[in-house]
Amino acid sequence: MKQLIPFLILLFTFTTVEAKLFHPSKFNFSKTQDTPKAAYMNEELYVTGFSGSGTIEIYSIIGNKINEIKVQDLQDFKMSVPLEKGNMYIIRVLTTEKIHTLKIIASS
Repeated sequence: MKQLIPFLILLFTFTTVEAKLFHPSKFNFSKTQDTPKAAYMNEELYVTGFSGSGTIEIYSIIGNKINEIKVQDLQDFKMSVPLEKGNMYIIRVLTTEKIHTLKIIASS
């Protein structure tokens, strides 16, 4: 009988759940921008997660400006840029909306 009591309590304890239909028209779905990312491989700088025009600035880790590139289309940007391997660099992407700062390590 003692073993049956927890089972009966569990059996008669329940939670009411209200189900609602999903209506896509009630939500505002918009195209979202990818997370900004930068990478450097095989002497090529890759920048993703942006759209439109802007400027890409490359700085050494101590703050010296190495390069400035004006870009008409930032979407999936790729460019050959000679950087010293193994060093860390700061990449600043300036768009009309924001300034993004990213870090990279130049690797082969």
